[in-house]
Amino acid sequence: MPDSRLGSGETEGSKSSPLQQGERQAWPDSRQQREEHILDAAATLLIRWGYRKTTIDDVAREAGVGKGTIYLHWRDKNRSEEHTIFRASQHATEDTLRRLAADPDGGLFHRLWSHGMLAILADPLLSALIQGKQEIFQGLIDALPPETLKQLIGNAEEHIVQLQAAGLIRADLPVPIIAFLMGALKIGIISTSDVLDKEHAISMEQLTEALSDLMRRWLEPEHLPSDSAVGKRIFAQWLKTTNEIEKQHH
Repeated sequence: MPDSRLGSGETEGSKSSPLQQGERQAWPDSRQQREEHILDAAATLLIRWGYRKTTIDDVAREAGVGKGTIYLHWRDKNRSEEHTIFRASQHATEDTLRRLAADPDGGLFHRLWSHGMLAILADPLLSALIQGKQEIFQGLIDALPPETLKQLIGNAEEHIVQLQAAGLIRADLPVPIIAFLMGALKIGIISTSDVLDKEHAISMEQLTEALSDLMRRWLEPEHLPSDSAVGKRIFAQWLKTTNEIEKQHH
């Protein structure tokens, strides 16, 4: 007769020992730790060599794991590198939200640009991208399906509509023009470092301050809402939706 103390579907011989149960519980954690370690190695190599020159063999060597181990997590090189950049983007989003929440004026549009830039610069991979590693950016754009890019653009435009309705940015400018110019500005920042020599380069601190001032003068109306919480909610929702769209692709 089966032991009544055994769970459904278990026999006395098949019942797991406490050690085996502990091993099963620890496995997801160890897998996650291994994945994070591999992504750290991939980020290091992307900064050093760029998107196209970094290979799975390179990442495996840097991480100290077998090449097959990487394929347990991602089916190919593109997926692993996209996930590396996506992880950095997630971290920057979380950092931006923390900075905005702690800032009494965090609901103002120019403060979003300030804190967003500071969060990017705090991440080594995104910092390398914004400071001229254009090839990393181009590799990521090439890998994104057209429908994902369309979703991201649509989300940005919806974000602008909400900001206009809340009185946080000018309503006299068409949404597509604002979205286009902001996109061109971001891409231009990444590309310009390849064109200018060191003599004409500016520091990232100067760039952050200048961008914030540009957004304040160009897009913010003369009279702003006194309640910063509305802007913070709109920014948080936009960043959250952007992350969800990117996550669907990965």
